[in-house]
Amino acid sequence: MKLKFYLAALTIAAMSSCQQKGETTIEVNLTDIPEEYDVCLNRVEGEGAKMVFIDSTRTTTRKFSFKCDSITDDSYFHVIIKKGNYDFNTTYKNIFVQDGYTSTVTGSDIFPSMWTVKSKNPRQDFDDKLYEPIKNMFKQVDELLLAASKSTSDEEREQIYEQIDEIDEQLLDKYFESLMSLPANDYLMKELCSKMDFIYEEGKDSKYYGKVEAIYNKLPDEYKNSKIGKAVNLALYGKAPAVGDQINDYDLYDINGELHHLADYKGKWLLLDFSSYYCGPCRMFDASVKYFYERGIGKEFEIITITADTESQFAEMVNAEKPNHPLFNDRDGRTGLFALNKICATPTFYIVNPDGIIEDIFEGAHMDKIIKVLKDHGFTAPEIKTENDATIITNPECANINGLFLIDKAEIYKDSVVLNCTYTMSGRFKVAKETALFANGKCVSKLTGSDIILDEYTQVPFDKLGHCRLTFAPLPKGTKTFDFIEGDCEGCFKIEGVKIAE
Repeated sequence: MKLKFYLAALTIAAMSSCQQKGETTIEVNLTDIPEEYDVCLNRVEGEGAKMVFIDSTRTTTRKFSFKCDSITDDSYFHVIIKKGNYDFNTTYKNIFVQDGYTSTVTGSDIFPSMWTVKSKNPRQDFDDKLYEPIKNMFKQVDELLLAASKSTSDEEREQIYEQIDEIDEQLLDKYFESLMSLPANDYLMKELCSKMDFIYEEGKDSKYYGKVEAIYNKLPDEYKNSKIGKAVNLALYGKAPAVGDQINDYDLYDINGELHHLADYKGKWLLLDFSSYYCGPCRMFDASVKYFYERGIGKEFEIITITADTESQFAEMVNAEKPNHPLFNDRDGRTGLFALNKICATPTFYIVNPDGIIEDIFEGAHMDKIIKVLKDHGFTAPEIKTENDATIITNPECANINGLFLIDKAEIYKDSVVLNCTYTMSGRFKVAKETALFANGKCVSKLTGSDIILDEYTQVPFDKLGHCRLTFAPLPKGTKTFDFIEGDCEGCFKIEGVKIAE
């Protein structure tokens, strides 16, 4: 279901406000709201949104006031109706507040596109003209979403979602027609820039390529030569980086405001992680990055995380993640390094060799690819030592990995083998009872104990990784390498060639 457009881009509004400058507030006064629904305010900044207020008074009239703090040019709000976490969510109604003034939201029923917003923010005049022709189409979407939430038939829901897809296509067509009709100004440029993902993803094959190009061609030179204008030109006519190309470079900033460039890391293998603080999979991968560095990344390898978030979001990310690796902010966002590389999804990864040449590009945290490049170029060499008649292998070498399970340390005793393992993704993991150690294709040591419940899933917190300690029967005397194998299934973990002796 194509909800991206109407969930992320609804900005219909008509605005005026009170005359005296004071606190920046939002006054909401809605009627005929069913008691079982919540009215929520989200604060939107850059590419992310955070819920800041929920009204769940369970009355048909919803009246509340919200004080807005730290308003910036990159921030605004939207109001939404919802029921439960996943049962029903309407499309958004955007509120572009004006610093020092009160904005009001009035209306009835549960269709935000039909409500009225009044504010002094001049952005709303543009948005009102842009979205007025299609606000009834957003109401149709909300009506269908409501019908889908009430349906008990999978077949009926599928049919409803197909109708929503059709309306979504029509919405985009009408949206670009409306945008084309408006005179060029800073607001039009922001709207145009926000739709570059359509072009980044499909290039000239996008059905909207011609529409974006037509809008760009009618821009005055002053807008074509602006940062956004140049980014749009790059999206339309620039070449997307490919394997074998030299990596693009750009100004990047750390949390202290110091300037960095990718060229500073020439001579090292790089795993570039184009990320965002508001991207769930990105946050999960951040925990893996921290673990990789704790496990031991060699001097000739770096994992570099790059965000296009606002400066305040970047600061929030650094404070929350407390990274132990290079973490930089592309302050120009859609017109900076993200634009040069035509990044349309996060996380996106680039593997770059020491000469600055791109070796691979992929979207999503494909741990098999990531672990392979770390194994080949990133991890420090394994260390084998003897302590109290036991052989201890730190960072054991792995010849074949499925990318999810790693052995951090192997402890080889006369009466047992203990493997300290990490599951390198958040979520949940399971270890089968039949997991065993093999040598030369033959099972030589069976699993005898664990600090987790075997054959059952162990839940891992959102921003953490899974750890377990597995105990096996002793290995035959003279064993020099073993394979750690869970089973024969496609998703089973297999770590082959763990060396326990020189």
